[in-house]
Amino acid sequence: MDIFGQIKRSFLALPLCAILALASCSSGSSGVTIPTGFYPASGMTQTQIANDSDGAITISPTTKKLLLRGAAGKTIYMARSNISNTAMDSIYSRLAKITTGVSASVQKSALSLQAEEKEIEAAIVSGFETDLENDPHAKIWKLSMDNVKKAKAQRLISKSLDPGAQNAVINYAVGEPETFWTLNPETLSNFTQRTFKLLVSEANYNVWVDVDDQYYTPDTTAFTTAAQNLGTNFINGYGLTSHLYGQPSDKIYNEDYSVYGPMSTASKTGLKINIMLYDMLTVGKVYGFVYHGDNFHGVEGSNEGRFVYMDSQTTLNAPLEAYSTAQHEFSHTISYNQKTIIHKKEWTYWYGELLAMMCEDMMQAYFGISDSDVNDKLGNTPKARLPPANYNNEWSCGLTGQTSATYAATFHLGAWLVRKFGGPKFIKEIATNAYVDFDSILAAVKAASGKGYTITSLLQEKAGDLMERQNNAGFNQDGVTYPENANYTCAYSDASGEHTYLYPVTAINLWEPFYGWCDLSKYAENITNQSIPFDQLPDANLYKKGDWKDNTPTTAYLGPLKFKGGKGAAQIGPYGSMLFNLGEATSDSVTIEFSLQPKSEFFRDTITIYVK
Repeated sequence: MDIFGQIKRSFLALPLCAILALASCSSGSSGVTIPTGFYPASGMTQTQIANDSDGAITISPTTKKLLLRGAAGKTIYMARSNISNTAMDSIYSRLAKITTGVSASVQKSALSLQAEEKEIEAAIVSGFETDLENDPHAKIWKLSMDNVKKAKAQRLISKSLDPGAQNAVINYAVGEPETFWTLNPETLSNFTQRTFKLLVSEANYNVWVDVDDQYYTPDTTAFTTAAQNLGTNFINGYGLTSHLYGQPSDKIYNEDYSVYGPMSTASKTGLKINIMLYDMLTVGKVYGFVYHGDNFHGVEGSNEGRFVYMDSQTTLNAPLEAYSTAQHEFSHTISYNQKTIIHKKEWTYWYGELLAMMCEDMMQAYFGISDSDVNDKLGNTPKARLPPANYNNEWSCGLTGQTSATYAATFHLGAWLVRKFGGPKFIKEIATNAYVDFDSILAAVKAASGKGYTITSLLQEKAGDLMERQNNAGFNQDGVTYPENANYTCAYSDASGEHTYLYPVTAINLWEPFYGWCDLSKYAENITNQSIPFDQLPDANLYKKGDWKDNTPTTAYLGPLKFKGGKGAAQIGPYGSMLFNLGEATSDSVTIEFSLQPKSEFFRDTITIYVK
């Protein structure tokens, strides 16, 4: 099996991955070879009674006309979803046109009028720094895989060491130096050795610092205090996290996953967790990372033990972000043991980040991080990632994989799941079940809620919750209110005494200005979102904190982006949904016609109509 590392970015660059094409309708033609997963369009008419639809109507792959009855006075929405793990090109999207029963102001929107005249392409332009390099996480992932493969090819791994004969543990004293492997924070493409000094040594953890670190050497006393605070918050938080997530590995493995030896004796630091502090942000773009190669003997760069690598500048100057990052990163190590070592499953990048950001979400109250606490361009609360997800990461990039946009879209999904399906109960289910990716999500949803879902029905329900604000539903559900929460609390102690942690996940109102966004792609004439003056965005909002290289925007928008009409088409990322407001019904009966795009003879999207 391949192994891989995890990393947390220091900022979030908006993606350059969505093209909005406004195209005219076409019915396509017959006699084509249809690839697996693509469907031809036929002429079926589907009739639905709106009052009986519970707001969600799945449009059959063969439907060309939908008749809604009982819709008067209600708003009609549409979600075009990509229920697959690869991006869906815009040409394979069905276009929707309401022909009767909807107010003319929406039916004759600029979007529809332009679509009838010509094809228009509008590329998304980022107002923030754009990362043109590979995501740093992907580099660590590839490096880990390459190193394990190389170790296997060169037969560097001992296959038959007697675990009982090993005793590698060294009892380090505070102030003692030791050499460890680290990744170069600038390139993340090679390992280097650094000399670290032991700053803090406790029963369950060590905190080390690069002896030459520029943030340590000017004031060693202040830095040592910051390191002590990081260690204390980390180890207490680790106990709370492991209560739901499980435990990290207690063994060192050979590359074939046979046991090299118990970590208690095979690692020179035993079972202690080592927090390694060195300067990453000055020349790089990360707060911290873990390297799963540390679970293995003989793999290049492995320190053979429990390690989390943290940026020294963040530790000194942004302690809340350091506490959250350390917990995020080490949760990856726990998940690696639970999913890959125990259950022999390898997950997709977005799934690992979903687990880690759910950890940040449930732990922010313990660390004293508020729902609107943002450091620099991004930091502290994971909720700071939601404005760009509201704008385009939910649909344009979706769960893309190895890009910076994945953090926003993945937290968008994870935050909804936790609030929809049981708070900490759901978190424990997904973190500890024997599955990964959507198999794990669906199993956790069923275990936590008793409801059976498919990927399609789950994403359809999520899209429905994004259409309009609803109290005690979707994002607006407060996880603390779940009655089962009492069974998933955890006792802990600190300097102030004994406590019980409830794992609070607070309701998120996606329509508040904190989650507002700016229209970087000139969609204004084609969207239905409420607008507010840019100045009304709170100072902590990610778009408000953006580095605007040209002119500062004058207008911001609230809530998940929804287009007017149904003729717009765009690339939709893996498991993403593009949302539309088709208008308010002015009569009891509404007719919606679906057609293929020009040059397309089949489609692969999933269309859902919501009547609210």
